[in-house]
Amino acid sequence: MALEQLVDKIIKTDVLVIGGGIAGCPAAIKAAEHGLDVTIVEKSKIERSGSAGQGIDHYGIFPRDGITKMELLRRWEAYQSRFNGDGRFGDPNIIYKYYDSAFWALEELEKMGIPMKWDDGEFYWMPHGRYGGVNRIMLRVHWQNIKPYMAGVLKESGVNVLNRIMIVDLLTNNDKIVGATAINTRTGEFIIIKAKAVIIATGLFARCYDPETPLFWKYKFRYHWCPATVSGDGWATAYRSGAELANMDITGWHFRARDDLTLSFGNLNLNDGIAGKFLTWKGEEFIFANAHKYHELEQNGKTPIYQTLEHLPDDYHKRMEVAYVDERLISFKIAEDRGFNPRTHWYELMPNKPLNFITASGISIDENFKASAKGLYAIGDCAAGFHSCGHAVVSGLLVGDSINTYVAEAGDLAVDEAQVKSQKQVALAPLAVKKGTEPMELECAIRYICERYVGQFKSEGKMREGLKRLASLRRVFLPSLMANNPHYLMRCLEVRNIMDLTEVHIKACLERMETRGNFIRLDYPEKDPSRDNMLTFQHIENGKMKLEIRQVPELKPEYARERK
Repeated sequence: MALEQLVDKIIKTDVLVIGGGIAGCPAAIKAAEHGLDVTIVEKSKIERSGSAGQGIDHYGIFPRDGITKMELLRRWEAYQSRFNGDGRFGDPNIIYKYYDSAFWALEELEKMGIPMKWDDGEFYWMPHGRYGGVNRIMLRVHWQNIKPYMAGVLKESGVNVLNRIMIVDLLTNNDKIVGATAINTRTGEFIIIKAKAVIIATGLFARCYDPETPLFWKYKFRYHWCPATVSGDGWATAYRSGAELANMDITGWHFRARDDLTLSFGNLNLNDGIAGKFLTWKGEEFIFANAHKYHELEQNGKTPIYQTLEHLPDDYHKRMEVAYVDERLISFKIAEDRGFNPRTHWYELMPNKPLNFITASGISIDENFKASAKGLYAIGDCAAGFHSCGHAVVSGLLVGDSINTYVAEAGDLAVDEAQVKSQKQVALAPLAVKKGTEPMELECAIRYICERYVGQFKSEGKMREGLKRLASLRRVFLPSLMANNPHYLMRCLEVRNIMDLTEVHIKACLERMETRGNFIRLDYPEKDPSRDNMLTFQHIENGKMKLEIRQVPELKPEYARERK
């Protein structure tokens, strides 16, 4: 059977960008500048998609104010150690490259017409809490409308924008990525996109755990990041194509404001160098640490704990209110309705939450953002060890600026017809199920497994029980997923991705038999020195998951010698 008979549409492009956030958009724009034919697909609508859809009030990390790239790198490693225990969990060469390109990326954004300066026409430099909280190395920005801005630049650059398109799986040929299959979540069309190179920019993964807050059924999508983004679509498709994932045992762990909707959590930590105070229920101030610190407070009867901004001077509060406007204006209304005054309220912090896969987890890449599968790139929150809004933009620009070299040598785009047929069958199967399982029912069951059997405090027995139950869900309920329209078909594909990544996560946690930083194994309470500076990698080989533990790369001599 010819491909034309098997699918509804075939699109041929030089570069396929999957995900239209603030990593994917700059990548597509920059690649188009080099004369490449670029297609970007977004399962939402690109004008407001991704975790930056509501806006951002801060951007980037820059070597300035007396801080060199090497010093920034040292502080980045210190931050990692604070949350993850001794030893690095990411490639320092990738982070160094980010610092090295920060000002170049700033210039590129200005060329695109993205507003980078403050109301007075100057850059508004501010401290960053994770990097010492003193030196002014981060920009305050008015980015409430960053996504509409980028969407406009995309259209002007000639990029082919496909909204409401959900990627099913990547297409491979001779160990090379040659495109992807997809569905239109409005019409149900099954699409092949042939591409010489594929860039994954679909964001973080978090939906194997419950949302942060509020913990009520009707708020089941209330994640700190965009809920459509954190289903792990890019991670899962890369994994199933044979690419490596890194550090799927490491989840982020932070205190979060239980009344998060009334105050953007970043405002508690990014107040021009004066962070919010942490208090016990008795009003005793303490220094924020990690999960072990909370456990100590819990044992001593000092919880719940709170954070407050009541000590900030009036001009700081005014700046915070500007940040609200740029990032989440609705918080003002919600706080007012609940009787919360952000200037004086004590915000209860919700601990013991494996928030998401952050800092080190994601698609394994080298310093050029190339994944282990040829022709595949990962940027932004998809790239292992390279998360946050500033990193997203820089990684997108760097890949978009260099990908033409690979495209020029990519060669044939032959597609395996049997592979397409198999992917189509998986994608459309739920449409034929009339009395089956709602995708959200299955997703919530998966979340329960992670909450109950993995969570913050792990042990072998619990995780093995979790794997057993997950296998039962896969065997009984995954085949019975039903979708009565293409939108629900998208939800079914999301659940498939969440289930695959959950299995990878639990198996990675089982293999790590130690306690370190925020990773706590109750049955292995001591640190394993042999895991210092070691990374966990997982990929599929001959249909089975293979796990390897390898050392973190050292900083390259040419970077180390620079010392600036």
